[in-house]
Amino acid sequence: MSDLKIEKDIFPGLMQPPFHYACFTRFNGYSEERFFTVHNSFQIIIGLSGNLHFELEEDQRMISNGPGNVFVLGPGFRHRWHSEANKSCENFMFFCDGFTSDGSAQENILNLKTPDLIWSFDLEPEEYSLYIDKFRKLIKEHNRYNAGIIHGLLYAFCGVICRKAETLYGSLDHKELHPALQKAVDIIRREYREKITLSQLSRKCGLGPSRLSELFRNAFGMSPIQYVNDLRIKKADQLLSSSDMNISQISEYLGFCSVHYFSRFYKQCTGNPPSGTKNK
Repeated sequence: MSDLKIEKDIFPGLMQPPFHYACFTRFNGYSEERFFTVHNSFQIIIGLSGNLHFELEEDQRMISNGPGNVFVLGPGFRHRWHSEANKSCENFMFFCDGFTSDGSAQENILNLKTPDLIWSFDLEPEEYSLYIDKFRKLIKEHNRYNAGIIHGLLYAFCGVICRKAETLYGSLDHKELHPALQKAVDIIRREYREKITLSQLSRKCGLGPSRLSELFRNAFGMSPIQYVNDLRIKKADQLLSSSDMNISQISEYLGFCSVHYFSRFYKQCTGNPPSGTKNK
């Protein structure tokens, strides 16, 4: 039911994956969702004023989303909400399909393969107010170039949320890695565009090549060099599908010695030439 009304300011442009549907919502008076609903993405809400209340069907838990409170609900959780009678509230909300191929820390946390996630905690004003001001400005401007800007800001804001959650819940990675393996992964994610050999990686991590390879296979089902190549292919896919770079520029950016070698490498890994993937 709705005694008054709900107002929404929705980002008007076409948002870049993994984000979609970012909006400010104002509840004026009393409103409720009578039926339980479910989403197939991560729903992220930060309260700005008043209180919005969520009920989770599975355990009948109630979560109140007030000013500064971040509520992150993983896909698949049935829920409903209501605002308070004779009061108003506002929040900022967006949906994220998760990070699965960018090599970021968020990839291990906001990932649709491991969606069992419910967070509710407070941020300090200095942790979110600047983002909210920028989101509000971008949504009101109706400029087609703002899609890229809001993508970057939402990505950074997810980092702020994950960093804060980790201080509250401890390590959020779904795999607790051996310290030397974690060091190797960090090196690869930082230097994947450069030439990386197993012997160099082993030396930097303080383990023998065979032991490091064993740790990689146990954790990821692949060798260290396969992990490097997998990351390079994922980055190539990202650049081919969503950047202005041509194949020659992508090849150079990823550290390949020639376009021919990059094209052959890409086809060996994916079964398709990069020309067949570019800006599909």
